[in-house]
Amino acid sequence: MTKSRITNSSYPRTSLFWGMMAWLLLAPCPASAQTPTETYQRAFPNSPEVLQSAVRTVQPQVRGRLPVLDGFVISQDQPLERFSRGYYECTLQVLPSGSGQTIVRAVAKITAWYTDPEASRSGYRVLPSNGRLENDALDQVEEAVADSEVPGSSGGYSSSVKPAPGSPATGGISPAASNFKPSRDPAAPTNNPASSESIETIRAHREANEKKAVELAAEEKNLEEILHNQARPTDLIVVRKNSTPIYSKPAQDAQVLMSADAHDEFQILGIEGTWVHVQISGASRGWMRKVQVNLPSSYGGVAAANADSAAGPQAGAPPFKVEKEENIAFAGKWAPLAGKKVRVVWLAPASDPLTNAAQKKSFAKEIFLKVYSDQKAATPPIDGVVVLFDSADGGEVAATMASLQQLESGLTGTAFWKQCSLDPPELFEDSPKTPAQSMERKN
Repeated sequence: MTKSRITNSSYPRTSLFWGMMAWLLLAPCPASAQTPTETYQRAFPNSPEVLQSAVRTVQPQVRGRLPVLDGFVISQDQPLERFSRGYYECTLQVLPSGSGQTIVRAVAKITAWYTDPEASRSGYRVLPSNGRLENDALDQVEEAVADSEVPGSSGGYSSSVKPAPGSPATGGISPAASNFKPSRDPAAPTNNPASSESIETIRAHREANEKKAVELAAEEKNLEEILHNQARPTDLIVVRKNSTPIYSKPAQDAQVLMSADAHDEFQILGIEGTWVHVQISGASRGWMRKVQVNLPSSYGGVAAANADSAAGPQAGAPPFKVEKEENIAFAGKWAPLAGKKVRVVWLAPASDPLTNAAQKKSFAKEIFLKVYSDQKAATPPIDGVVVLFDSADGGEVAATMASLQQLESGLTGTAFWKQCSLDPPELFEDSPKTPAQSMERKN
C-alpha cells in the first residue's frame, strides 16, 4: 500500500466533523497552495472487489456541512468571510492498475453561499479543494480495507500482499511482504516470530497513536465547549421555499432585489403589517412577505416593540444610536458617489422603533458634521458619508464631502438636502406615509 496508517482499534473514531476540525487545528499547513487540477489518489495492493466494498462503506461518510472553509479550499480573490453555508462531497473511484495494484481516486466538490456587496451577484459558488478532504477520504478507505482484513477469531494482522512463489502458505512472512505494516491493533498476538526491532517499532507507533488520540479527545471537548457557549442570534427568519422574492419596498409590484432559497436565513430589522424588513448583506436591505418565512419563536415582533415604546423614551435621549461605522465602496446608484469610497454609519432607534422624517434629518446632520470633522483630513481621503437607518421606516441619506463642507460653513434647510441623496425620498418628507400606508394606496 502506497500510504499506511496505524490506528488503535480500542479508540473509537470521532465524527467526521470533529475529525476535520481537529485536523485543521493540528495538521501543518502546506507551504504553498495546491492547484485545483491536482489529482488525489492512492494505490492499494488489494483487488478491485475489496476496494469497491470499502468505498461503499466510506462513501456516505465523506459528505456534509463544512463548519469552516479556511484550511480546506485554495485561496480565492474573494475574502472567505463572505462565504457561508459550506458543503462538501467526496467522490471515490476505483480504477484498476496494470501493476497488480488498484487505484482509488478522490475528488472533492466544495460549494458555499457567496454574499456579494451587490446583492444581485450573490449566490452559490464552487470552491477548489486544497486536498485535505480528499486525503481524509482516502485515509478512511485505507482503514475500511484494514478492518475487513482483520480475522474475526484470531485478532491478528492480515496482509493484502500475496506470498511469493515457494514461500510457506502459513507461518513466516514472505520477502514480497517485507513492507507490510499491521493494519489495526499492533498489540494483538501473532503466530509469526518477529524481530526485536519490529516489536519496538510497533510499540512506538502504538504509543504515538495513543498520545494523538488523547490530544484529539481533549481538542474535541474544547470545541464542544466553544460551540455550546456560542449564542445563536434570536432575530433570524428562515425562508420556507426556493425562489422566494426579496423586494426593495414593502409592495408586491416593487423591484425584486434577489430570490432566496429554502432554509436561507436573514436578520430581522422590523415588521410592518404583513411585511418583514430584513438585512440581506452589508448595507443591503429588503422586504419579504411574512407568510413566506418562519419567524423565530423568541422574537417578540410588533408586540415587543409596542411594549418598549409604551415605556417611553428617557427625557432628552437621542432618537437614534450608532451601531457601527465602516469605510467601504458606495454600492448605490447615486452618480456623485457611485463606486467611490465613503464612510457608512449604521443607526438604530434608541427606544421608539418608529421615528419621523424630522428626527432622521436632524440626527443625520449631526452625524454628517461629526464624521466630516473627523474625516476631512483623513488619509486616504473619503468622497462622502452615508447614513443608514435600521428602523421600521428605514431609509438612507448620502452626501458628498463638498456638500458637507458647505453644511459646516452654514448651509441649511432645503438648499442642503437638495444636494443629498434621500432614498427613498418619501420616508424623509415632512409628513411621510408609512410603508404599509404607501402599499395600501397602491392597492
